[in-house]
Amino acid sequence: MRYINVKDLTPGMIIANNLYDNNELVLLKANTELTQFYIDRIIGLDYDGIYIFDQGDVEKAKSIVSDETRIKVIGKLKKLDIDACMFLANSIVNEIQNSDSLIIERVTLSSYDNYTYVHSVNVDILSVIIGIGLGLRNEELNKLSQAALLHDIGKCDVPVEIINKPARLTPEEYEEVKKHPQYGLERLRAKEKGGDDIAAVIKNAVYSHHENWDGSGYPRGLIGEKIHLFARIIHVADVYDALTTKRAYKNALNPADTLEYLMANTGIMFDKDIVSTFLQYVAPYPIGCTVLLSDGQQGVISENNRINLPRPKVKLSNGTIIDLTEKLDVTIISILM
Repeated sequence: MRYINVKDLTPGMIIANNLYDNNELVLLKANTELTQFYIDRIIGLDYDGIYIFDQGDVEKAKSIVSDETRIKVIGKLKKLDIDACMFLANSIVNEIQNSDSLIIERVTLSSYDNYTYVHSVNVDILSVIIGIGLGLRNEELNKLSQAALLHDIGKCDVPVEIINKPARLTPEEYEEVKKHPQYGLERLRAKEKGGDDIAAVIKNAVYSHHENWDGSGYPRGLIGEKIHLFARIIHVADVYDALTTKRAYKNALNPADTLEYLMANTGIMFDKDIVSTFLQYVAPYPIGCTVLLSDGQQGVISENNRINLPRPKVKLSNGTIIDLTEKLDVTIISILM
């Protein structure tokens, strides 16, 4: 299995995962052979890349949360159905807890138009994994999941032409976007006025997920542990997913470089303990991505060492597999994707 940029797709390749259109309908099922028509459809939806099978592959790229649950959640987010989102957030916790592995080792596949919704689901999953790593109890994980899933709900009150602008925002537009935590808090408070009770920690996290550890964030400029733990967790997950996702005005950073960014901003933007926990669960080199080795060879990540994520197994073009936990004189120089 290999992750490949859409510009490098050719007819005859076999896709390894279901692909969805912007209405959450299956565009192409796994094991479909690509034609030029299909490739044009994929490009039209602004997918950055997809997984394909290499000769001899039999398994698709696994996901910690099922496609079915993701699709349900995205549909409820689009409808701003807060009750359903909070219920499904608990289902996400259950699926993660029952997963064979908590290691994030695949690239998220998403189309441009669905970015906001897919992003919210990704941030939820990443946040729950961090919460598990920190030893949070089940009740806390459910509330963290709900807060993470709803963290950007305030963006529905930001003008759509700003949210979907295919270029960098002006300073004035950015100031409007910065109001989305307040808008999100107001939506949750309005929900309470209708008779629903929403935990204070959920409202706090939605309101505070852009606060920075050193006090340079917004909307209140909180410092350190004055920022609620849930907000600090969501902040790390939010930035990671945003940086690793292609947008109209920027290319995606690869996972390894994004993890370096998180580490470089520990103590500035992020809580050190949360970043350290996150590093235990996110593979810097996702399965299927193409890498350049220090000996000049190129290969595809075939398996991650879950005890030592920076040292995976790499499959070379001739079929040879190098285990970097054993071949210590070879390192990964860069991700070529």
